[in-house]
Amino acid sequence: MKRILVPLDGSDFSERALDPAAALAIRDGAEIRLLSVVPTEPPIPLAFADPTLLGNWVDEEGARRRDYVERTAAGAARSGECRVEALVRVGKVDAAIREVAEEFDVDLVVATTHGRGAFQRAWLGSTADRLLRSLERPLLLLPPTPADADRFSEAEVRHVLVPLDGSKAAEAALDALPLVLPGSAGVRLTLATVVEEGFALPAAYLPNAISEESARDERRKKAAAYLAGISRRVEEGGLGVPDTHVLTADSAAHGLLRYCKEADVDMIALSTHGRGGVSRFAVGSVADKLVRGAGIPVLVIRRPRDENP
Repeated sequence: MKRILVPLDGSDFSERALDPAAALAIRDGAEIRLLSVVPTEPPIPLAFADPTLLGNWVDEEGARRRDYVERTAAGAARSGECRVEALVRVGKVDAAIREVAEEFDVDLVVATTHGRGAFQRAWLGSTADRLLRSLERPLLLLPPTPADADRFSEAEVRHVLVPLDGSKAAEAALDALPLVLPGSAGVRLTLATVVEEGFALPAAYLPNAISEESARDERRKKAAAYLAGISRRVEEGGLGVPDTHVLTADSAAHGLLRYCKEADVDMIALSTHGRGGVSRFAVGSVADKLVRGAGIPVLVIRRPRDENP
């Protein structure tokens, strides 16, 4: 890994991404770019102002953000263990982050899932939502609370869950894991898929209920065989010997969130372009629920659409 991008909005929340990003940068000898974006939408009182006033606001806001991000970069680089550069852009926040990520060919974007924007209104939370759906670079999303954000470190991440749905696109999450977890020593890796339960049928429809249960049993068997095959590939790739679990739940999100709590999962790695397969759910469709509900770091990989089989 050579380059890491950290978007900042001036809030303490967003700055909680700095230490994890620095730890990864020091580990790999990578550089960090800190980015603050002056939004194209000004505060409400300026919405009806003349162009000159709006232009002055953009200039003043840009200067404030430049001062902030440069001071933050200087503090982050104080140890001298990694190179940190400051960037300020003007535009729509999520678009600016995507453009900078492509321009500098970053390997990883590290961000918290919420921010309160010291400069203006909160934006990082909604931006994280949009990046989840559009950023074609690996994205490490950290919870905003100190205890959970600090939970991400090579020493603390001991159990990683990779939800799979039978598609090649979902399996792309496995390719991104080495960005944050080099080697497999001491890390438990779990591959899981969910077989969703059907609606409970009354006794009058017993033949239909038996048929549906038989169909679920068949899906469980196919899912178990699929996970066993992926497990062998992961082992051959040097990431250790994964556990495999076929979960049954009323929904994929509920099943995965329940497993995270019961099995003390420290991080989730997933693709947002899964298409569904042996288990009849698409990883991409549950990604936002896992980010919002798990309360742990989530590594997201979104493959370009033309690469998704």
